[in-house]
Amino acid sequence: MSAIEFYWTETGRAEYRAKDSRLDCIGMWLVGDVQADHSTCLDLLADLDDIANGRKETESWEGNAWAAELSAQGVDLQNLWRDALSAHYTLAETRRIADQYWRLLAGEPERGPALARWEERNGRRHPYPGL
Repeated sequence: MSAIEFYWTETGRAEYRAKDSRLDCIGMWLVGDVQADHSTCLDLLADLDDIANGRKETESWEGNAWAAELSAQGVDLQNLWRDALSAHYTLAETRRIADQYWRLLAGEPERGPALARWEERNGRRHPYPGL
C-alpha cells in the first residue's frame, strides 16, 4: 500500500485510508468535495498541471467542507467547519495523489469517454499527460 490509498466501499462510496495521518486532509478533501465526479477531478488535474507548467499562477477551490488554494508553492487546504483540519502539500505530491484518485474514479472503459466530455465542455485538450 502506498502512503494513501483510495477504494470503493460496499455501498459504492469512494473512501481513503492513509498510513500517514498527514495525508488525512487531502484524502478527506478528495472523497468529500471532489467526490466521485469525473469532471471535477479532471478540473483539479487540469488546474494542477496548468499551475505546474506556468499557464496559471493560482486557483481557488471551495466545496462542501474544504477551501483549497493552489499555487506553485503547493496546495493549502482548510476545512470550512473545523479550524484544526488544515494542511499544506507540495504541488507534485497533490498531483500524484489526485492522479491516484482519478484512476479509482475513472477505471476503464469510462476513462476515455469522461476525458472526451471534459475536453468538449472546456474547448481544449486536457493538459495532464498522465491520463
